[in-house]
Amino acid sequence: MNTKFKKAAAMIAALAMTGTVFTACSSGNDDGAASDDTTASAAGDTTSAAADDGAGDTGSASGLSGTIKVLHHRTDRDQDGTMTKLTEGFNAIYPDVKVEYQSFTNYADDIATMMQSDSYGDVVMTPQALKQSDLPNFFASFGSYDELSPKYYWLENYSVDGQVYALPTGGTASGILYNKKVWADAGITELPKTTAEFIECLGKIRDNTEAIPYYTNYNAGWTIVQWQSLVVGASGDPSYINQRLLTDKEDLFSAGSPYDAVYGTMFDIYADPTLHEEDPMTTDWEGCKPAMAQGKIGTMVMGSWAISQFQEAATQVGADPADIGYMPFPNSIDGKIYSVSSNDYMMSANKNSANLDAAKAYVEWFCSDSGFAQNEGEISGLKGAPMPETLSSFDELGVELFVEAPTPENLIGKFDDIAKTSEVDPWGDASTNFKFRMAEAAFDGKGREEYDNICADVNSRWNATRDEILG
Repeated sequence: MNTKFKKAAAMIAALAMTGTVFTACSSGNDDGAASDDTTASAAGDTTSAAADDGAGDTGSASGLSGTIKVLHHRTDRDQDGTMTKLTEGFNAIYPDVKVEYQSFTNYADDIATMMQSDSYGDVVMTPQALKQSDLPNFFASFGSYDELSPKYYWLENYSVDGQVYALPTGGTASGILYNKKVWADAGITELPKTTAEFIECLGKIRDNTEAIPYYTNYNAGWTIVQWQSLVVGASGDPSYINQRLLTDKEDLFSAGSPYDAVYGTMFDIYADPTLHEEDPMTTDWEGCKPAMAQGKIGTMVMGSWAISQFQEAATQVGADPADIGYMPFPNSIDGKIYSVSSNDYMMSANKNSANLDAAKAYVEWFCSDSGFAQNEGEISGLKGAPMPETLSSFDELGVELFVEAPTPENLIGKFDDIAKTSEVDPWGDASTNFKFRMAEAAFDGKGREEYDNICADVNSRWNATRDEILG
């Protein structure tokens, strides 16, 4: 690997080690489709080989053969045999390609370390700490953006110079996970339509049930990043980032802005010890799943990827999976509530793969034909595919679910550059990130004055870097 590649890989490793990773509905834990759980067991010890006895001779006709290794974050789907079973479909098309899997509990850190050499498997879940401009240094192109964008969602942040370097494995909607029975027992008959109503509902849960109204999951670290997934939906504007933040140069934080609506709500919940768990420093991600299923927890901000996991937990403890519900973040705009869909992990092919054509074929199959997203209750990355049943509750509030507008060519990668360079990084989960500063100030009872101070500091650093990069 040449010096430029090593420098970029070292940067990924440094970002991952400090926790500064882009985690919008990303995954790294042993159960999830969108978390990066660094507290689970040691990584790299879960490897399985897919069956290679598929029917037919279409693989031979394709000319593809050899062994490819797929590096990923879903240890649970390795352990329960899902990946091996799923790959029978791939081998039915390409019987001469053997697929091996290696899953990692702490995927973000481990893939960052592996990418300091050329040996980082053949197919990978695209590291989210990697700058967009560095994608061609590590991954092969699947074709032009113009060719692929009519077929797939969410390609804008994974394209460089008109070429696409990652395809979507699936996506999620932004919103809030809740226990329907707890909310009903609290006397709540309608879902909230404003952030003030949402906090009032948490108060009703506190006053009328034994459940924890809101579970912060603070100790896990990555969980606080889930709040960032609400921001664009709270704006109600598919062009919020490109037009309002980058072109019109609005502040991130101002009275009533989408950032203020989301993080002001978070701050107010965290600042009231009667609305969340007693000790946020000792939360338990794995334990919260059965706890919510059993009605011990009322509410959590999570991407819709979490629905199926919590429903599985309900089944395992003998609770009713139908009690697990999902609602949008209630920031009404002219009486309308919005939610944005975004990609989970993308998937890329290592440009150094000895079997690159087979690796690319696997990625294209996985993202288009494997059925993985549908099985996980995620939004398909394929445009025109039906929405998952897990989001049917959005109909109750007439929620408008949208995909962010494509990034104009002159702005591609700019948000990411500003985020990383300014160290504001709205998607980051480093301990120095503004989200953690807000949380600690709230827990310490420092009040809204400290929230305003943090917002002013974020605006100052963001704006200075934005003006330097954009001019």
